Amino acid sequence: MPYPAQASFVEVKTSPFHGRGLFAAAPISAGQTIAVYPLLVLSHEDTATVRSTLLHHYVFYVDETDDGTMRAAVAFGEISMCNHSPEANADFVVDGEAHTVTLTARRALQPGDEILIDYEEFAEEII
Repeated sequence: MPYPAQASFVEVKTSPFHGRGLFAAAPISAGQTIAVYPLLVLSHEDTATVRSTLLHHYVFYVDETDDGTMRAAVAFGEISMCNHSPEANADFVVDGEAHTVTLTARRALQPGDEILIDYEEFAEEII
């Protein structure tokens, strides 16, 4: 599936929260799609392996089977640099079928604003 080319609305910079973070590089309107990133969906076996590595902190979860196990997906692109905040200013939607994760502004962002997502609630569901 081809992805449309677009100017990047984001950049990776030093974050006051955790080392590096994702920041708005241009004004972004509330509700605007910041970007759609491709996912590499892992098998259940690879997901189990990843849980014991540092990579575990950078994956998204795409689906749940009847027995409650989840598959992880590695996101390609800057979305992996998004830091967590319970007061997130952006949302993400994982589409396991399309193998994408979409990042959308929850509120208007100005250049220099760190883009923060709330993945703790999502993580609690899958751990």
